Amino acid sequence: MTNSLPTRKDIKELTDFIPLLYDENITLYKTNPEGDIFGGGYYSYHPSVNTFFELASKPCWADYQYLENFSEEMIKPGKIEKASLDRLKTILTWCVRIERFNEGHWIAVIEDKVIKRILERLQLLGKDLK
Repeated sequence: MTNSLPTRKDIKELTDFIPLLYDENITLYKTNPEGDIFGGGYYSYHPSVNTFFELASKPCWADYQYLENFSEEMIKPGKIEKASLDRLKTILTWCVRIERFNEGHWIAVIEDKVIKRILERLQLLGKDLK
């Protein structure tokens, strides 16, 4: 883990995205059928998605050992809801970074409500921070 801890402000910065990422009236992405491995990206994300993941990439959210620390078990039902702040940082880092290797991962973790569950847990944990 990084020594930098998120503040209440950092948490609010992310949790403010709940209504934007989960508004059924907003199209979060478009696909580009012309995109391929050589010609560019297949997904074009809504600015809210890009901004959220940019903020989630800040050093205070980073777990530089996320590959060793992350397991699929961590995102199963009920696990995120009980996760520590360090565990949430690991999961969030996984959400952010896997997009590089698996385009469309961001939309998958939004649609599967992994992000929403992380943000709701952060809201609870943030109440205890100074």
